[in-house]
Amino acid sequence: MRGKTINMKQKSLNYLQILACLFYPLIYQGCKGTVIKPSKKEFETVFEKSGGKKTATYEEGMAFWKKLDSAFKELSIVEFGETDAGFPLHLIYLSENGDTIVSSLEERKKNVILINNAIHPGEPDGVDASMMLLRDILYNDSLKALLKDNIITCIPFYNIGGARNRNTNSRANQNGPEEYGFRGNAQNLDLNRDFVKCDSKNARSFVQLFQKTDPDLYIETHVSNGADYQYTMTCLPTLHQKLDAPLGDYFKANWMDRMYDRMKDAGEEMCPYVNIFNQLPDSGMAAFIDYPRYSTGYAALFQTPGFITETLMLKPYKERVWATYHFLMEGLRQSSEDAGKLRQFRIHARIALSKKPLLFLDWEIRTDTACLLPFKGYKTVIKPSEVTGKDRMYFDEKEKSNIIIPYCTEANGLQPAKIPEYYILSAGWWRVKELLKFNFVNYRELINDTKMLVTVTIIDTFNTVEFPYESHYWHSRTKTLTEKRMVRIPKGSWIISTNQKARRFLTEVFEPVTPDSYFNWNFFDAVIQQKEWYSDYVFEDKASKILRDNITLKKTFEEKKNNDPVFREDARAQLYFIYKNSEHYESGHRVLPVYRIE
Repeated sequence: MRGKTINMKQKSLNYLQILACLFYPLIYQGCKGTVIKPSKKEFETVFEKSGGKKTATYEEGMAFWKKLDSAFKELSIVEFGETDAGFPLHLIYLSENGDTIVSSLEERKKNVILINNAIHPGEPDGVDASMMLLRDILYNDSLKALLKDNIITCIPFYNIGGARNRNTNSRANQNGPEEYGFRGNAQNLDLNRDFVKCDSKNARSFVQLFQKTDPDLYIETHVSNGADYQYTMTCLPTLHQKLDAPLGDYFKANWMDRMYDRMKDAGEEMCPYVNIFNQLPDSGMAAFIDYPRYSTGYAALFQTPGFITETLMLKPYKERVWATYHFLMEGLRQSSEDAGKLRQFRIHARIALSKKPLLFLDWEIRTDTACLLPFKGYKTVIKPSEVTGKDRMYFDEKEKSNIIIPYCTEANGLQPAKIPEYYILSAGWWRVKELLKFNFVNYRELINDTKMLVTVTIIDTFNTVEFPYESHYWHSRTKTLTEKRMVRIPKGSWIISTNQKARRFLTEVFEPVTPDSYFNWNFFDAVIQQKEWYSDYVFEDKASKILRDNITLKKTFEEKKNNDPVFREDARAQLYFIYKNSEHYESGHRVLPVYRIE
């Protein structure tokens, strides 16, 4: 009898569970998409409960998303790789059917939007704005209509280590929230400089996430430091010239320019990102060159345009979050009106890119041409500093300044380079191979040692920073030489066709002169160091014989002594000159282990 009673209790409990699943999705978390929708009050955010003064912690934020996931079939959360903090990187999908599989660019019928929040967790505006936005879409049928044209993907917290490292003081100039995360991640890396070098697990997960979703539009949320002005929101779009035609022109005319109009109509007038340093906006501004170390620069390599939202740190947190909310909302509305044109232009851009024999390796903003930009700022005032006694500048918010300033938006491409049919990455450079795999680069591996006639790239000169920059002694102003050589390509080397989606990416990372090349980020530094050497007292006799046997070298050597007085007095330099021009000198010194087949 006792056993039978227990079975009846178990059966009754099962019935209760079924009823809970059918009618109370917030009580029973194992069932999604029930008929009765939970009260919206149940999904009030920390931001809203605090009257716009607080932002959700990582734990509070993820609890919100998981609760929303349990209640609505349209929303799903997927773990997408690791982060340095030891927590998984999450990606939220919001679509009509809650699908977490995105079709290829050519096959999809909807625009895929990727929103990335808390790359700098001390700038959490997008964290709270995204929570409210996706919730509101689920609760509002007119907003849910946006899902007919869009699949929304969202990273709720990108820099999880920084988000969990909360404090109240590190953002000295920022007006709220009461507590926030830290800029550096668990390795103290600035993740907004890591999209090419991928020193963090976060970035390694992100680039794989990016390649799988292949978003049509990328939006990343930030807070800006710098001057004071009337706008709450400023915007930093992809440098449109970096997108291949006709995509770049279409993005500028139909997205960049249109978003300013949309935000104004929404009551959140914005201006371009105030890109100045130690000067006033009054003298003019210029567009920002987003190199591939930055997210939008990385995305542009794959023909994905993007926006960085930059709210002004001096504005109250509540205003900043709502400005971010409106930007995200207007971006979705613009995407719906786009009617798939953005996807088509991306497809055409990739086709155009595959046929381009030359690509620019760097960019510069033109200062000889500018448009006129209405700018709403504040009067600048000079007064004695209470700290130093010297003159100091401040902005007087009581006196508005509406002026017209020059704004330089056009860029020139620099260093056009012929793109080879193939790159060959020599075996052994496994760290580089890892990065290529993360970026879904297609390759063919050599199964035998093979001699090939290739173009080798020789590192001639470069500059290096005095102090580490994002954990690297970054190189710049790199200059190279090239020559044809018959080279033994070892087994395990990769032959990489440039006729693939990653064409521009391959150029950016393999051509040493690009600002964010793998060479400049130190992945090939080992080739700079000479491994074999000689002892002067032994090599003296060999050097004498080399000159006797090589009349041409002897003539060059004598001419250099006659024409270069410093060289003439430096015995070690003379011996090294002969050594470097002899068969004893190592052929791989300063030779990039990336070869070209033209």
